[in-house]
Amino acid sequence: MPPASRLVGTWRLLSYTEVQPDGGRVDILGPDPRGYLCYLADGRMMVMVGAAARPRLKGAWDAIPATDKAANYDKIIAYAGRYTDLGDRVRHHVEVCWIPNWEGKDLERLVIPAGDGRMILRTPASERRPSQDLLWAKIE
Repeated sequence: MPPASRLVGTWRLLSYTEVQPDGGRVDILGPDPRGYLCYLADGRMMVMVGAAARPRLKGAWDAIPATDKAANYDKIIAYAGRYTDLGDRVRHHVEVCWIPNWEGKDLERLVIPAGDGRMILRTPASERRPSQDLLWAKIE
């Protein structure tokens, strides 16, 4: 079993923003995203976040048009696997994911303490996308 990590516990998502080149921020999933992140002491993690404004679907699942399902699919993120706490960073080893192409990949996030039982997980910037900040509050 890996050593105890300061990350262990359940975290609630407070905000999910993209950092713009001019320093401004854009809400990725709207003003009130929902989500939870769980780090377990055995080295496993799971995360699920989604936009609060996703439209409710009506009817039986198999009768809902694919376009309606896809519109909701684009407003949610969910994956699980193992993690490695690297101190200033955490590496998520994705084993199962809503995007199959992420399975078997590692996602690294900067860990930035934000005070009052909160932390920011920052995705690294790339050529295709600026960095993104997910602000979490520890609830357990």
